[in-house]
Amino acid sequence: MYSALTWTLFFICWLAFANTTLAQSDEAQVVFKAPENAKKSKYFLTGKVIFFETGEPLPGVSVHIDGFFTGINTDANGQYFVSLDSGRHRIAFRHFGKQGKIYQVDLYGDGVLDTELTGLQFELDMFTLRSEEREMIVKSPITGVTKMNIDEIKLVPTLLGEPDVFNVLQAMPGVTSVGEGSAGLNIRGGQADQNLILMNEAIVLSNSHALGFLSSFNGDVVQNFTLYKGAVPSNFGGRSASALNIEMRKGDKETWKGSVSLGTGVSKLMLEGPLVKEKTGLIAAARRSNANWLLRQVDNTDVRASDIRFHDLYLGVSHQFSQKNNLDLNILNTGDYFKFSNNFGFEWNNFVSSITSRNLITDDFSLVGMAAYGSFNNGFFEPSDIDPSIVKNGLYYYQGKISGLWTLDKAVLQGGIEGVLYQMRPEKLEPFTPQSGIQPQSIQKQKGLEWAPFVSTEWTPNENFTLMAGLRYSMYQQMAPDTVFLYEEGLPISTSTQTGYEFFENGKIVGYKGLEPRFSLRYTWDKVNTFKAGFAVLNQYLQTISNATGPTPIDLWQLSTTYILPQRSQNYSVGYFRSLKENKWTASLEGFFRTTKNQLEYRDFADLFLNRQLETELIQGQGMAFGAELMIQKNIGSVTGWLAYTFSRSLIRTVSPFREIQVNGGDWFPTNFDRPHVLSLVTSFHLGNQRDFNINVNYSTGRPVTGLYSNYVVGGVFVPNFGDRNQFRIPNYFRIDLSYLANGPVRAWDDKINISVYNLLGRRNAYSVFFQRDGQLQRLVPYQLAILGAAFPSITYTVNFSSK
Repeated sequence: MYSALTWTLFFICWLAFANTTLAQSDEAQVVFKAPENAKKSKYFLTGKVIFFETGEPLPGVSVHIDGFFTGINTDANGQYFVSLDSGRHRIAFRHFGKQGKIYQVDLYGDGVLDTELTGLQFELDMFTLRSEEREMIVKSPITGVTKMNIDEIKLVPTLLGEPDVFNVLQAMPGVTSVGEGSAGLNIRGGQADQNLILMNEAIVLSNSHALGFLSSFNGDVVQNFTLYKGAVPSNFGGRSASALNIEMRKGDKETWKGSVSLGTGVSKLMLEGPLVKEKTGLIAAARRSNANWLLRQVDNTDVRASDIRFHDLYLGVSHQFSQKNNLDLNILNTGDYFKFSNNFGFEWNNFVSSITSRNLITDDFSLVGMAAYGSFNNGFFEPSDIDPSIVKNGLYYYQGKISGLWTLDKAVLQGGIEGVLYQMRPEKLEPFTPQSGIQPQSIQKQKGLEWAPFVSTEWTPNENFTLMAGLRYSMYQQMAPDTVFLYEEGLPISTSTQTGYEFFENGKIVGYKGLEPRFSLRYTWDKVNTFKAGFAVLNQYLQTISNATGPTPIDLWQLSTTYILPQRSQNYSVGYFRSLKENKWTASLEGFFRTTKNQLEYRDFADLFLNRQLETELIQGQGMAFGAELMIQKNIGSVTGWLAYTFSRSLIRTVSPFREIQVNGGDWFPTNFDRPHVLSLVTSFHLGNQRDFNINVNYSTGRPVTGLYSNYVVGGVFVPNFGDRNQFRIPNYFRIDLSYLANGPVRAWDDKINISVYNLLGRRNAYSVFFQRDGQLQRLVPYQLAILGAAFPSITYTVNFSSK
């Protein structure tokens, strides 16, 4: 049944793709020239976009520049500003529900290009899925880049109907997760903690709600995101697999407006407007869950007795001192609570704040400075009748970064320095109730300083070739106070081989450093074919420790120490890209290979909590990931979407001279997140009058598990015999989601309706397999755990309001 339905959906979607009529656009020609003695390699283009019918500025208009990597959107005042190479460019202005405009611009001097967009009047809307930006990504020298704005994010069906960055990313090639109910993303075979997650370039350590079902970023205030999963630019560092930067919207500087959303799963409020007209804009948003009623619909008694709650608050203030000087303030606060019946629960909260100054010093040089503070706290509690307890841990950090961009003839130079100071909070065991007999315990944790200067250049001798080269020199030191335990040489590190300890009261305890070269190139021929290749070395000094199947809110963040060495990865990637029918279709095929040193694994039966000697429970090893990614995308028409397929492997082996602590005897074995085959089909039918019907089909290979190999009897007692770690796999994963977006019934309110169904078939996809005794026989038998075993419908009603 599932197979037949899947192929039916595939055929419907692709037939719709094949028979869509595409709209054509006329191009206007514009020329900007500078005096003969003032010619440069780059010029600035700025302007304002307004809505023709009302004369009001249009925020969120996609400004697509053929051949330029950094796609931008108009701000809350309809304005845009971009730096471009001198020469001819194809520039398009597009906005959902508006007729796009395209210009052919000969840019040989700074220019101002204002335009106005009109509403679509025909019955069947033609939709553009940022096709020009796809071409920018193709023409960038950086491999493995994914960029998407909020309009596209809203078209992908998700749980509770919430537009969500992380759920959309999992429909892209090379991005997966361990499973439903698992926080974090696995990108090109990397662990979740190997991804650098940023909000306007400020580090975000906790980035998910509801055990990973939603991200912490409210779609109402997200502008766009950029994922670097290949050759990560040198201005990003600190993680060994990828970098994801989420850009937040800026508040309107001319008009007060907002929205209120009421849904079956989530309720939201957003407000934005000018604090000082045309100078200072504010945007604020709040989101709160109301999904507990869904748990009451499940047959399982424990699930019905569970409780799940989350919220997030966002505040952004942007001030424009002049056309060349801006200051932005961003604050994000999130909180979560989850209790599974009366058995166990998690609670965690996250705070991130940053202030950024952007300054255009001269026509050729710009300077950006950023300072940030972040804090993360979590707890694991057991509210049982006997001695309820809670284990708490967390950390806080200070981040600073300054970078300059200098444009030269046929080249762009960037350089700067970045630093992060991490302070781990004490790990504590406390009574959960006043009546509990638990005795409080506390373990002090580490402090570390990481900093790195970086430099890069992008050289474009002609329109067919671009080379990017960068270098980052990262340095790290663990700082006192801390205790370093000493162990007998020639024996495995364990509590039984401890010979003493050394206490450091101040100064540096241990330090690490390393060069991180980054290279990437692009070669284009026939204007439609592009080849890319890239290489990057990345060091990681902060990791998470867990013996759970996947990332959880209570994973321990661990700095590098004398015994826990930093990770160091080497990333190789190549890709072929092709544009079809004037970029109405795009296709890409990319391959990647990564090796990682000092990747953490836990020893058998590891005890990780409240352990002052974590090094005795861990073993480091070598990681290896490789694969290929295919993506076919339709960008324009009444039907848009993409088909993504990824083949990848993620393997690890432990490295130690002592066989007794090796995992699987030191042989290669799959990681918890190794999923060889992943297939996604996302299809959006644009039905006219701002109505969209969307389908998301997701299939993947089941992840590895450690399973029972056999039972044998000794003295009448069944003794389990487990196989090697991650030797078996859970059943394959399959899910279909639907959503319908339309205008609401009261057009005077500018209202919207979002109806969605997550897991349409109600399939009980396995998250894990566990083993329990089978009645009187007392032998272990396998049981399958499914986090969501039913279809989850949701409806959200949104009303938009404005002071105009």
